[in-house]
Amino acid sequence: MFLSALFNHKVQYEYPQLWRTKGQTLAEFFESHPDDTDWMGTRSCRQGARQVSVSGSLRRCGIGAACLLRRMSVHAAGRCEDPESYVWEDVSATRFEDGAAHAFANRRPKGALHEYAIAGVLHLDHLARLRRSPAQAAAPERHAFLLSRSLDLGEEETHAGLKDMLQRHEEEWRRFLDSRGPRSFVAQWVAQGH
Repeated sequence: MFLSALFNHKVQYEYPQLWRTKGQTLAEFFESHPDDTDWMGTRSCRQGARQVSVSGSLRRCGIGAACLLRRMSVHAAGRCEDPESYVWEDVSATRFEDGAAHAFANRRPKGALHEYAIAGVLHLDHLARLRRSPAQAAAPERHAFLLSRSLDLGEEETHAGLKDMLQRHEEEWRRFLDSRGPRSFVAQWVAQGH
């Protein structure tokens, strides 16, 4: 309303990727730009240089929700990243501390990064289970209602789009977990979180 009043013109926003996962969006990008490597230099990590530097080089943590979403999405799009772009180079490791770069000193299994990693894994897993959770059965419908009103979309269209996106996230998360193996610390945390 403010922009419409300011410019005396109705402003309309479009969200072409609204019902797509980050994995689907990346796959589309890779299909249309197969030789582009600029995406590798983007940063999803919320951690600062003090928390995620290895031998003086800034990396991504690789274990928070944003980094795990990135890893899962790149995997879903059929690409790989250099493990050394992350502090936690190997999320297939059986023990949390064994997945970190050898030169990284703060790999304690009970430190702040450990708690941050558990929260990241469980955030993605809870989102993947949202459609099937009896305790959260009303959440997708409630959010579809709210989104339809705020985006000026039909409620049925919004509910269907949200349902499809949640299903796709669940599939991408399962494939990512499967690719890490049942003994990975990530898979172990998911199993313990239920």
